[in-house]
Amino acid sequence: MSFTLQHMKPYAIRLAAYGFFMLLSVIFTMATALSVADFLKILFPTDVTSSAVPASDASLLSQGLQQLYVWLISFGPKHALVYFSIILLGLYSLKNVFGYLSVVQMAVVRCNIVRDIRGQLYRKAMRLPLSYYSKSRRGDILSRFAGDMTEYDESTLASFQQLFAAIAAIVLYTAMLFYISVKLTLFVLLMLPVVAFVISGITHRLRRASTELQERNSFLMSLMEETIIGLKVIKAYTAIDFSNRRFQKADAAYARLRTRVLRRVDLSSPVSDFLGNCVVIAIILFGSYMVINGDSGITPELFVSYIMMFVLMIPPAKELTTAISQMKKGRACVDRLQQFLDEPEAVADPAEASDFKGLSQQIEFRDLCFAYTPGTDVLSHINLVIPQGSNVALVGSSGSGKSTLADLLMRFYEPTSGQILLDGQPIQSYRIASLRRHIGVVAQTTFLFNDSVRNNIAYGMPHATDAQIEAAARAAHAHDFILQLPEGYDTYIGDSGALLSGGQRQRISIARAILSEPDILIFDEATSALDTESEALVQQALDTLLSGRTALVIAHRLSTVRHADLIVVLEQGRIVETGTHDQLINLHGRYEQLVQLQKLT
Repeated sequence: MSFTLQHMKPYAIRLAAYGFFMLLSVIFTMATALSVADFLKILFPTDVTSSAVPASDASLLSQGLQQLYVWLISFGPKHALVYFSIILLGLYSLKNVFGYLSVVQMAVVRCNIVRDIRGQLYRKAMRLPLSYYSKSRRGDILSRFAGDMTEYDESTLASFQQLFAAIAAIVLYTAMLFYISVKLTLFVLLMLPVVAFVISGITHRLRRASTELQERNSFLMSLMEETIIGLKVIKAYTAIDFSNRRFQKADAAYARLRTRVLRRVDLSSPVSDFLGNCVVIAIILFGSYMVINGDSGITPELFVSYIMMFVLMIPPAKELTTAISQMKKGRACVDRLQQFLDEPEAVADPAEASDFKGLSQQIEFRDLCFAYTPGTDVLSHINLVIPQGSNVALVGSSGSGKSTLADLLMRFYEPTSGQILLDGQPIQSYRIASLRRHIGVVAQTTFLFNDSVRNNIAYGMPHATDAQIEAAARAAHAHDFILQLPEGYDTYIGDSGALLSGGQRQRISIARAILSEPDILIFDEATSALDTESEALVQQALDTLLSGRTALVIAHRLSTVRHADLIVVLEQGRIVETGTHDQLINLHGRYEQLVQLQKLT
């Protein structure tokens, strides 16, 4: 409730309007029910004279209804029926009008709350560190945006609306029942604890089962995502049957659990309906006894109104039990949403952080250590200086820490110990956003958005002009093939640029980096997976991009780093050799071994 109430605060005025209209709807429903006594008097007149004189010991409500009867009957029974029908129609119409207005107000609140929470989730997803995504299933994360949000809206928000309306209606109906007959109402209240005990027993384990249900749903989402992304692998290894069996097994387990949850939720309604009917029968028996004995001054007409009022209270009572069970079911979604929102975020900028103006001297890694998990260092005591404008290559076997070193420079992670200095200042003294605006990245696995070529090149730079975009594409040797696309620069390229070749995707990625005009370039060698012709074109684009910039090149093909200003050899997270290509060859060490493995001469 606290999670939901917190997000309802900005919409207090609309909630107040909802409550006001809903109360008016209930009041007019009550007025319609109370008018039945007069309707019965008009239909079945007995002794007009005696009934037209209110009893001295009658309640104020009874006297008021008697006066209304006297006024209507003065027009004659036939005219009175017409007038009374018009009054009933008016009361019922007002009840529906105010009911509709209340529902409209709550619909706006619900839609806005879902929008706000989804926006919070998205902003949180952007602020979470990359380490969170490396240990979490993407399907589980996506299910919070889709399945959990839908379940939250349908279970919690809808139930909150249902709960408030039910409580308000029950309170008003109960107050009116007390006003008509205190004794009869106390008799009814004595039976309610039994009803509540039975319903709570039905819904007792819903929260735990619902939590497991949401986790199974997120697992199904993960399987679906993996299947779509890895469909080529599945087909290539003829694993379609295996994937089907795995999914069907998980889906069947989810269906069984969902059936148990829904069975328990749906059981509360018929049980409460049965118990409500039992109470109605008890009221009829006990109330009839009171009327026959003239007890408490309740008249037959008021007793009929009492029964109608109680019957009107049964649907809100059922809605109350259903809402409680649904809210217990929806609590699992709230827990998962809150858990995601409470995840620790990436380190924020300190208040005294300044904007990075660009590299003018050097990058220094000073005694740098880093571990993804405590006790297992990925980088250990790295000491390295990269002068401004130099081209430094990182080489080594897989898992030696090359990409991690680049990620630390981008501040995707924070060092376990040691420092990264830019022009002598700790990297933490600069705002992350301003730092990354001066660093360009060309990765081995290029990611492009399902958007136009133009928007992919200008991604993150919304104010770039068409001339600047075209100039960046020309520098990346991408302009010619872009013009050959069906819509030129406005051609949509599919998910991850699936409609383009590997070389084309890389050149668009390079054009994006050129357009950002970075001072520092991180190049995770993108040519290793390309054919010879594409590699040549990409290499020409890279020569343009590297010119005059400080570059950190993660090299896979050692032939591309022959002319690097400095080659750094990493093994098991440590620097084992540094120097130029010729110097390292003359050392006859690890670098020469790597060269020989690639048959580089």
